Amino acid sequence: STQSTGNQSHESCKELFECSCPELDKLTQTCRSKGALGSRLTGAGWGGCAVSLVRQSECEIFIKAISETYYSEIEGLDQQTLSSSLFASFPASGAAIITTTRKKKKKK
Repeated sequence: STQSTGNQSHESCKELFECSCPELDKLTQTCRSKGALGSRLTGAGWGGCAVSLVRQSECEIFIKAISETYYSEIEGLDQQTLSSSLFASFPASGAAIITTTRKKKKKK
C-alpha cells in the first residue's frame, strides 16, 4: 500500500542510508500519529523536508494538529515561517514527453 511504502521508504533512508535526523524522525512519526497515511523524508535528505500523504477531507485538521504539536515546540517560529514550512499541495501530472512533427518540404 502507499501508506506502508512511504513509511518503509523513510525507515530505509534512516537505517540503511543514514540520511535522516532526529528532528525528521520525530516529524514523520508525529505526522503518522496525527492521521497521515504515510510520511517520509524528501528532498536532499540530511535534515531536509518531509512529505505526508493525507486525505483531502482531513488536510485542514492535520495541518492544525502538526502546527500545535511538532511546530509549537520550535522557539522563535513566526507565523510567516510556519506557513511557508507547513502547507498542503495536491498531485498533478508530472513531466511529459511532447513530440512534434515537421512537415516535409516539397522538392522543387
